[in-house]
Amino acid sequence: MKPRLVSIGVATPPHSISQEASAALARLMAPAHVNGDTVAAITRRTGIRSRGSMLLDGDACQQFYRTPRDPGDRGPSTGERLAHATRDAAMLGSQAAQRALEEAPAAASSITHLITASCTTLEAPGFDQGIISALGLSRDVRRTHVGFMGCHAAINALAMARAIAASDAQATVLVVCVELCSLHMHYSDRTDQLIANALFADGAAAAVVRQESSEAPHLAALGSRIFADAAGASTADAMAWSVSDHGFAMTLDKRVPDLLRGGVPEWIGSVLAKAGWTREQVGAWAIHPGGPRIVQTILEALTLKEEVRRQGEVDAMSVLEAHGNMSSATVLFILKRLMERGSPRPWVAMAFGPGLAGEAVVLG
Repeated sequence: MKPRLVSIGVATPPHSISQEASAALARLMAPAHVNGDTVAAITRRTGIRSRGSMLLDGDACQQFYRTPRDPGDRGPSTGERLAHATRDAAMLGSQAAQRALEEAPAAASSITHLITASCTTLEAPGFDQGIISALGLSRDVRRTHVGFMGCHAAINALAMARAIAASDAQATVLVVCVELCSLHMHYSDRTDQLIANALFADGAAAAVVRQESSEAPHLAALGSRIFADAAGASTADAMAWSVSDHGFAMTLDKRVPDLLRGGVPEWIGSVLAKAGWTREQVGAWAIHPGGPRIVQTILEALTLKEEVRRQGEVDAMSVLEAHGNMSSATVLFILKRLMERGSPRPWVAMAFGPGLAGEAVVLG
């Protein structure tokens, strides 16, 4: 039997913010010298219709981010932001995990390993213990946390789950990715941080991985790549995620789509070759929507058949439009679409994070 992705459950906050309200919030947080039309245009170009946030109340309003008191006001401190994190992460993660268990189906008592992933929460004990308590998992469950790896962390977590399930036929692994990106919005005039304010959202996704003889997708091959530019130089400064005094700060270089254009096709070809497939044989693609341009650039670079390319764009952009970029949870939202639709396999899922690094998984 093979390690298989048996089920995926997802969860979003109970309240979301529209594109118009998002633009208004962005203008409120931006320094006075930042042009309001520029902020609105950035928000519009994301293509996002709504984004969930655990900071929103029953009227879809928030009181956390206030109008800057003076030019030096950078908003809530990191401590104030993280005070929300573990409680909300456990709540959202438990909802996604419960749905994954129900769809598997898998009893809470059958879970032998819990792998959590997040780059927006930071506390010990972490939200994994809240999930254990909420779901009634065994107090002896083996726990591992994938932290601060950004948008590709779900694939790192799946790689770990695959290794565990492959080595132990009795193992049932629960993967839970939770991101509370709305805690880390910036009072900034930097273009990349204005873009981050417009893109990122809160969400959670969970998956059950175990050995089965079923027809569920099996985790056939995995690949990692730290990209370089055309001259072979490091791209470490092209994407970064660091702790600042006022939240976790995102650095995003405008070169990222072009760097990926040059590196992704050869890399993905080598990952597929591990499982004996080629790009032409892939039935569906789950590409993490770091933004519309990243999705479009990668799909063009892969030179796919028009129908497959178009469906890959629809799957990625539909999730982005409805939920925003939920960092690590997002690619599991896309894979859930493929599972529900019964897309022909193999599938390739890929995501990109700080470094500039990529992670990919082939599901057969």
